[in-house]
Amino acid sequence: MNYGGHLGNDRLLVFAQEARAAWLGSLDCHELSIFGTQIILADAAIRFQNEGFMGDELTVSLYMGEANRYGFDLYYRVSKGDTSIAEMKTAVLFRDNESHQLCAPPEAFLARIR
Repeated sequence: MNYGGHLGNDRLLVFAQEARAAWLGSLDCHELSIFGTQIILADAAIRFQNEGFMGDELTVSLYMGEANRYGFDLYYRVSKGDTSIAEMKTAVLFRDNESHQLCAPPEAFLARIR
């Protein structure tokens, strides 16, 4: 809870990270180990639509945007029943584990998500 007594943006970013980690885990990947690469987040955006409060049972849905040269956007919807609490976006970039340079998403990863 934040000082206003409702769900704060910091907690929403934690929810996004947990949803992303669970999604990657379902693909037998980890943020630091994706076929010789890892992901980094270039930005994050949150748009509040309704308030959330302590004790609310929330659902986080994750949607992948179009892939680009170095990654893709992930979109998240946080809801309480049929009520949308917030929508979020993170820009996910891939970085080679050896060179630490940005790189294209590994083809093996793209094949898993197709």
